[in-house]
Order: sequence, then C-alpha cells, then structure tokens
Amino acid sequence: MFIKLDRMTIALLLSFIVAALCSAQTDLNPAGDPRYGSHVLAPGFAPSPFTRDALSGGDIEVKSLRLGDNCLGYAARDPDFLIELAGEFNRITFLIASSEDSTLIMNLPNRSWACNDDANGLNPALVLHNAPPGPYRLWIGSYAAETYDESVLYISEAAPESLPTTATGPDPARDPLYGETTLAPGFAPSPFTIQITGGGRNPVADHIAGEQCRGYVAEAPDFSVYLSDVFDEIWFAVDSPADMTLLVNAADGSWHCSDDHLGTNPGIAFRFTLAGLHDVWVGSADEGNYAAAVFYVMESEPRESLDFTIDTDCDGMLPTALEIGLRAVITPDVGAGLKLYATPETASTVVFEAAAGSTLNLVGGPVCDEERRWWRAELTGGGFGWVPDGDATTRWLAPQN
Repeated sequence: MFIKLDRMTIALLLSFIVAALCSAQTDLNPAGDPRYGSHVLAPGFAPSPFTRDALSGGDIEVKSLRLGDNCLGYAARDPDFLIELAGEFNRITFLIASSEDSTLIMNLPNRSWACNDDANGLNPALVLHNAPPGPYRLWIGSYAAETYDESVLYISEAAPESLPTTATGPDPARDPLYGETTLAPGFAPSPFTIQITGGGRNPVADHIAGEQCRGYVAEAPDFSVYLSDVFDEIWFAVDSPADMTLLVNAADGSWHCSDDHLGTNPGIAFRFTLAGLHDVWVGSADEGNYAAAVFYVMESEPRESLDFTIDTDCDGMLPTALEIGLRAVITPDVGAGLKLYATPETASTVVFEAAAGSTLNLVGGPVCDEERRWWRAELTGGGFGWVPDGDATTRWLAPQN
C-alpha cells in the first residue's frame, strides 16, 4: 500500500530529518561509548591519583550548546571517559593536565552539566563535594579549534592544587594575551600605557638567569611592542600597588629582567636598541598572586611623579573603592559567611569561610570572571584565598574605615 503525501507534509518531514542530522552532528552524546574506556572508583581508591592518557579536542563547538558559562572549547561527540563512582565522595577532584590550553566538560548522574576552563593554571579542574554514586561522563576539550593535544586525566580525593600543572616557561612563540602595538621614535602620547593583570605559574628564575630574575609569569607574553626604528633610549616599566616583576625578550633574542626600579615597580632601559618585536611579561613577585598593573613605555627614565590609575571596573558589577593594599571588611549582606577560594573561580577549593565583620588584607586582583570581581586576600591568621567582592546588586566587601 502506498501513501500519497502532499508537498507541505514532505517539506515538514525533510525539515525534521535535517534538524535531526544537524543535532546529531553538533550535540555531545552522553549515551555514546567512551573513547578511552570506563572505570569504577570507590572512596579511598588506590593508587591515587587515578590517571589515564587521552587526546583533547574534537569538532563540536561546546560554547554554542549553552551548557554553562565555563563550557568552552571543542570536544568530540562521544565522551572521552565514563567514571562510575561506587559510593559517595566527600570530595573528589577531576583535573586535566595538557600540553596546551584545555577544557573539562562533565555530565553528572542527574544529567546536569559542569564545566571548567582554567582552575589550576591552564589546567581545567572540577571539584565535587558530597558527590553521589553514579556515572560521570567526561569530555576533554581543546580551547582552540582543530587542536588535538596530549592530555592526562587525574582523579583524586585531594585538592587540585596538589595535582600536577603544565607550566612550561615563558614562550615568545605564543600570541600575546593583551595584544601588541607599534612605536616609532617620538611617539605620542607618551608614555604609552596598557593595563594588564600580571602573574603566572612559571618561576622566572627557573628559565632565565640573572640576579633580577625573580617572580612568576605566564607562558604567553602579556604584550608585544614592535619598535619600527632604533631608539636612542627607551624604557619598559610597570606601575602597580602590588610587588611585580618585568621580563622582556628583545628583538635580538636576549632576555632582560627587572624586579625593583622605583620602589617595588620594575623598569628596564634599552639604549640604541634594535628595531623589531619585543615580547613583554608582567609577573607577580609572589607565587599564586595575580594583580592589576599598568605596563608603560617612554623615551626617558621613569620618575616617581608619574601617576597611573588602576581600572577596577568589571562588566555588570557595582563600582568599588577597593584596591590592593587596603584592608577590607566583610559586609552583613553575605549572610552566613563569605567563601575564599584557592583560585579566582568557584570550581576551585574553598580554603576558608569568613563571617560578616571579619577583615581581610587585599594583596592581589582584581580579576573579572564568572560575573564576579575577585581579590586575593590575606587572612588575619595567615594564608591566602581569592574572594569575590559582590555581585550586580550587592557589595560583600567594603573598605575598612
């Protein structure tokens, strides 16, 4: 028996078929077979951490699926791993160590999604508390399209800070994080300035020799300066309320470091320098700290009379009078307490919970992420943590009078 279909019905059927095919090609598939196997873990598992090798990346753009604010990168359709938890874990950490920037995507037993980009340097990590038993499906994404990198999955009941990082040292071959500029002798306005959040996980002294080479920088340059001609004299310098360091890879391939030039602010002079590309890293003197700084370039030696302003605005956030070096008080609006995290991200470990009325010394920040403005704070009794100062409508931190 044949059924005759009119043109409208045929068009509708074709549209459903096309939609199904497009969905099949663009969605992550939790029901798919895990590419790197299934594993069962029970509380107290050994050896710990549990590790497995994998290759990151895929052809599905995860951000377009709208699974969450931190669901980024490119992943394969089927899961990379299926991890079955055989009991409830008080805390369990999933961390990816990769040769390049990677992301971690997870489908939980209740079918909800959790994702992370950078929780431990460029390594993504998800820390679950009171994690129920059941299947946890994992995808290891590459931040960039058409990128497939060697990666290692680490699972542990410890905090992510105790697991490996992939710090590789300052690398001039990478693209600068904050862009680049071209300067010619007599450039105006002078000084040239740009605000940068300095810091990183690479100890400068491990990679660059020199008495002034200390502090911690990122892998990629923070900024690049192309000098279009020879300068008789030119200075690269940094201004920040935090203790910062400056590292430059000059056009001739030589490395130059500065820790303190004007107080704790670094500065480097180049005289009769070669024209060409100079890569710049703005680092933090203290491990684990990230702080706002103004990187500037001028044709004479910096003086103390120079006055720079740090922009503390974050999109969608209330303006703040907080700054590094101030003591802040926790407002009553936080309710039961304000959590301090190991890194400026709610996916990281909670290191302390401070009650309203407590005070904190601000030593780093601000970092804008997760619709929050984060500050690194020193606790009265010692130790450090990252704390958000509020949200779009409420302030949780205020300057102490």
